Amino acid sequence: MNILSTDFQEQMLISSKNVEILKKRLSEDDEICLSGLFLSARWFVLSEVAKSGLHLVILPDSEHAEYCSSDLYSLTQGDMVFYMPHSGRKLEKSNYKSSLNVQRTAAIEKIMEYAGEDPVYIVTYPEALEEGVPDPASIRQSVKTLKTGDEIDRKSLLEELYSHGFEKVDFVSEPGQYAVRGALIDIFSFAYNNPFRISFFGDEIDKICSFDNNTQLSKEQFDKVEIYPDLSKDESQAEMVSILSLLPKDSRIWLDSSDVYKDREFFGECGKFKRIYFEVPLSRPLMGEEAVKFNIKPQPVFNKNFELLTADIASKMEAGYRICIFGEKQSQMDRLHDILQQNGGILPEFRSGCNIHNGFIDLDDKICCYTDHEIFDRFHRVSIRRSVEKSEQLTINDLTSFSIGDYVVHIDYGVGIFGGLVRMKDDKGRMREVVKLNYKDGDVVFVSVHALHKISRYKSKDSEPPKIYRLGSKVWQNLKTSAKSKVKDIAKDLIQLYARRRA
Repeated sequence: MNILSTDFQEQMLISSKNVEILKKRLSEDDEICLSGLFLSARWFVLSEVAKSGLHLVILPDSEHAEYCSSDLYSLTQGDMVFYMPHSGRKLEKSNYKSSLNVQRTAAIEKIMEYAGEDPVYIVTYPEALEEGVPDPASIRQSVKTLKTGDEIDRKSLLEELYSHGFEKVDFVSEPGQYAVRGALIDIFSFAYNNPFRISFFGDEIDKICSFDNNTQLSKEQFDKVEIYPDLSKDESQAEMVSILSLLPKDSRIWLDSSDVYKDREFFGECGKFKRIYFEVPLSRPLMGEEAVKFNIKPQPVFNKNFELLTADIASKMEAGYRICIFGEKQSQMDRLHDILQQNGGILPEFRSGCNIHNGFIDLDDKICCYTDHEIFDRFHRVSIRRSVEKSEQLTINDLTSFSIGDYVVHIDYGVGIFGGLVRMKDDKGRMREVVKLNYKDGDVVFVSVHALHKISRYKSKDSEPPKIYRLGSKVWQNLKTSAKSKVKDIAKDLIQLYARRRA
């Protein structure tokens, strides 16, 4: 099988001659125009030429910025791509708002801390760029740095968190919250999409790790973390500055065209930096004479016609083209491989685990980069890094809304009565928090906080309380078996109905 299953085992280079010309001009010219460079080919070229420095990519709207970020994730190695959206200040609390805040703050943090070594790409759009931020001195004053081994007064730390707008809760679930449990302090910073757990030994920070707020399981250990408050909270315009004022002087700005942005607030500030336009501005046609000219055209439309795809691949490879098909899932790559093999076609290269938004053909270097979602005519859903995810399953934070005596359902033991969150020793003598569930005749089940996916709040159409049974009773298993049987019967009826309609 000619399938590559790891993220970009080999760097895909396109338009090699024009890339070298662009590299040279980046070191010489303050303003450069490109022409003929379309679709995801733009991000291939950007990742090839931008090997150092900070690069701000400004696109027309959030959708274009998300697709660009997603492509750059696939085309670069390491954590160097930062999507910077607007803050979502006017939105209701939600995972989406939390994600916007974290992504934006992480990008601002990266800009302020950039040391000029590896390349960094900040991808944004006008509405996000025109939203001000507190001045650098205010930001640095509000950031709390925590390091293992440091001596710190916990009371002072909690007071500082409170003064910067952090909310004390029983269990953290979103940015801007903190919780205290004995020698542990959990803090959800606005610059990271997972909360941090700070373990103390006396007044010394013994250990710092991030953890999943849904499962409470540790993820990564840190020697040092910086706790950022909500940078969007202060709406006093007198204290706000432009994000462009935070950029290092040698930053480069990539834009569609000056025509798109010439009337925007931020565009005047762009003149302080080197600028690269992906299109020749209509208002300045003479720039087209000196443009770096690429020769790119879109991926053909196949509409799931695999005979057409097979013929296209065969003809292109006979003409000396290199063909690569990009896809997120290995299963889709395997499926496409089998289809093309059955059609008797010549197999191209498969790049699994690194998707791009648009396929294209580089006519100069004879390279075809196709996408599986365009071949299968599917919507391409992007996944943006640093998103805050809160599971739809019951989380430890949800337990704070439970009252002693509420009815809950355990998937293995049936309906029980919530007995609260208690601490008890595990088999190794360590203190752990568990959920207590009461059943008939004094039976009790203790559920680990790592197994909350097994319990849920009891819901009933009427106000009648449910029956509570003893542990080991066959009633609950019988109910589950009956429910599964009914589901299978319904599925069978639907399949038969669908078959009759097709006939």
